[in-house]
Order: sequence, then structure tokens, then C-alpha cells
Amino acid sequence: MKRRISFVLVSLLSAGALFIIHFNERRTPPPAALPELFLLAPFDADSLLYIDLAALRGSPFLAQLISIAPPPSEDPDYREFVMATGFDYSRDLDHALIVICPSPSSASTLAFADGRFNREKISAYSLRSGKLKERNGIEVYEVSSGPPPRTISFAFLAPGRIVLSNSPAVNLTVPHPAQVLPPDLRERLLRVAGSALIVLLRVDASQENFSVFGFRSPDLKRALRDVRWLSLGARPSGDQLKVALEAECVSADAARNLTRAAETLRLLARLLLADARARRRLSPQAAALAEWILRNGEFTQMDQRVQLRFDLSANLFAIPASPEAERSSPARPR
Repeated sequence: MKRRISFVLVSLLSAGALFIIHFNERRTPPPAALPELFLLAPFDADSLLYIDLAALRGSPFLAQLISIAPPPSEDPDYREFVMATGFDYSRDLDHALIVICPSPSSASTLAFADGRFNREKISAYSLRSGKLKERNGIEVYEVSSGPPPRTISFAFLAPGRIVLSNSPAVNLTVPHPAQVLPPDLRERLLRVAGSALIVLLRVDASQENFSVFGFRSPDLKRALRDVRWLSLGARPSGDQLKVALEAECVSADAARNLTRAAETLRLLARLLLADARARRRLSPQAAALAEWILRNGEFTQMDQRVQLRFDLSANLFAIPASPEAERSSPARPR
């Protein structure tokens, strides 16, 4: 009898343990995998921008944003391209990775894209004014674009995948399948994996013309002097966009200093937005966005990293224009 009771207890405990393990496995999602396009990018890139348009396209956040945004003006050249090739980025582009590579003279840009491309139609359209060359055994199309005049090169890497470059010196070949990301780069990307928008930027504030996406400021340069990498991950969640901005510093002490500086800047920015004269220099949308982030953003320090998290609603971009802007804009025909 005692053996039977012991057997029943062991069986119940085992079943309970299996249930808990199974329940936790179902509750805890597996870590997000890195997009395959990252394996194609040069590992010495200074900047990477990844967009998962397929995920954004199906999100309530983007649908709401499109519904409140004014209709974009359609470029005649782009309309002609769509008619000739059947490709429309808003419908046919699923994933894109834009990479800025360092160069002794000027930075070159690579773009990898996944989507639905009609190779025959795109090739025929490109050869109207462009030419076809062979580089390293790959057919490369060179097309003139502008103004200012420049040459764009592109190649089909596989069905549904192309690569483009603004520099003829860039290698458009496919990397070896066994190529793996360097551990430090992989760790940075894994922290933002699963995001529909990923930005990774190498920071070198010692450069004379240091800028972040073209924005230059002595205050920005001082604030980022001990930062080596900036990363941003954003993913839609219902009608909101969850954003995480992270700065990776040279040391934990530098990260603590950056956290204190960020809190001070937050206070100064609030005072600046409270000043009517200073606020008028910003558009209503930019002022509302800045005010929202300042009020709802949360700073967190994790060893050498400082992270700012906040959620965005599409309604933030629906702020009506100021009366001054309305008076200065041309009247719309009724």
C-alpha cells in the first residue's frame, strides 16, 4: 500500500513538473532570430538601418498613422517606374537593410532588399538608359540617376532579393553561407532583435565633422564623447510603437555620467519647451513629440549601457498646424 501511495505521489509530482515546464515554455517566447539580411552586410559598417515593412504594413499603428497623414505627392518618374516594372515599395517591399561603409574618400552605401521583384521587367526598364556589366561572375546593372548625377548599381542575388550601391567600387557578391557575425556585433543586434525598425550607429566624437545622421552640435559632441555605439529598436504593438534607444559607453562610470547628463538635459528641455518663444521654433508635431518623450521616457543604466524607453502613439503626429502656419500656407481649392 505504501509503495502504491509513493508511486502515485511521484507520478503526480512528475506530471506537475512537466506541466509547469510545458506552461513556462509556452509562456516564454523563444529569443527573436536576427534577420538574414544582416549576414550580407560588411562587418566594418559604420551605420546600419533595418526596416521590416511586412511587420509595419500589417500593424494598427501604421494604419492609423497613414489615415491621419496628408496624402503624399506622387513623383512622375516613380509612377512611370511602377507602371513599367509592376513594383511598388509600399506593397512589394518586405525587408530592407541600408548599410553605410567607411571609405578613405567618401562613405559608400549598400542596400539589401527582400520583396517581390519582376526581374524581366526591372531589367528591361533599367537597360533603357543603363547598361549591364559582369563583376565577379554576377550581372550588375548600372543606371544613371539624379540630379545631382550619380550612378546606381544593382544586382539580383536570388529570387526575391536584390542589392544596390551608390559606388561602383563596392563588392556586390554574395558572402559565404558559413559567414557568421562577430560576437560583439551579434550581441548588439540581439538586444534589438524582433524590432521592425533597427538602427545601429558607430560613434566617433573625436572626428572634426562629427554628426549623427547629419545633425551637428557641440553639445551633442560633448554628450557622446564617451559613447561608442548608439542603437535604436522600435516595434509596433497594437496602435503604439515601442521604442528603445541605447548608448553603449566605454565604461560603467561613463554610463553613469551620461545618465546624470541626460536627466539634466531633460530638465533643461522641459524649461525650453515651456518658453513660448523657443517653442515657436518647433513645429507643433515636433514640440508634442519632444514633450511626450520627456514626460514618459524612462532612463535605465545597465553596466556600460544607458537605455531610454518610451511608447509612441500615432495620434502624436496628428497635432493641427499652428494658426501662423495655416495663414502662411496657400489656400486649398474647394
